[in-house]
Amino acid sequence: MEDVLLPIVIVGMLFIGMPWVILHYVSKWKQAKTLTVDDENLLDDLHDTARRLEDRVVTIERIMTADNPNWKNG
Repeated sequence: MEDVLLPIVIVGMLFIGMPWVILHYVSKWKQAKTLTVDDENLLDDLHDTARRLEDRVVTIERIMTADNPNWKNG
């Protein structure tokens, strides 16, 4: 009985188990390549925050230049 069962298990592992494992990880890899909706929303929020901070820095530099035109040189 063991002489028949062992080759069936080995053949099953080779032709069913291995392709299943490979296809499983290929599908996981394809899912990980794309951004989720939450990730896109987070990136949009971060982009808006960065743009507002850049505007504030430009405003501060303009005010400082109006008060002291040589502040960047010193």
